[in-house]
Amino acid sequence: MKRKISVILFSILFLQSCQNKETSPLDNKSIIKVDSIHKELQTNSVDKEQVDLVKNFMKWYIKNLDALYKFNTIEGGSYVEENKEPQNYFVNFSEVDKYITELKKSGFLTDNFLKNEKQIFVDGDEYFKKNPENDGPPYGFDYDRFFFTQESLEDVFPNIEESKYLITQKDDFTSEVRFYLPISGVNYKYSLKKINAKWFIDKIDSEQRP
Repeated sequence: MKRKISVILFSILFLQSCQNKETSPLDNKSIIKVDSIHKELQTNSVDKEQVDLVKNFMKWYIKNLDALYKFNTIEGGSYVEENKEPQNYFVNFSEVDKYITELKKSGFLTDNFLKNEKQIFVDGDEYFKKNPENDGPPYGFDYDRFFFTQESLEDVFPNIEESKYLITQKDDFTSEVRFYLPISGVNYKYSLKKINAKWFIDKIDSEQRP
């Protein structure tokens, strides 16, 4: 009788141990770390900090789309009031500055990132001057530049949590986080920089899915 009870107790403890292992946030391999030659390394709290930075920025961005899109950074186009001539597309830099300021409020981005983001509008304005147009979507501004898609971002949240994140640690101050979001069909590469003991996003790229 005692032997049966011992076996039952052992089985219960074993099952609980397995359940705990399955639900552990660090044991499910949602974060994988490699060095510059792709040798897998042990993950730690710093790696989680980097992945949380990427996740939190994406969530912040989606939640603040309305605030960011309210700025009329690109003006002109064929949709005008009655009895008015359509204007060719042009960049409203006053609105761009407001947009950049709103992005900066996130606290996730380097000054270099924000500088490059503004440069996109400078380049776009040059393009509009060389290639006047007012019909169709404005060239270079017809998709979301952070998610590289024209699809709605409303259903991205589950993908953010379920995706696997690959960290490539370049050195103590630079790192790359790669991941794939099925809903957009895009592979992403976030380049991170450590400034004053804190990680920031320095660049967002898309990569073709292998």
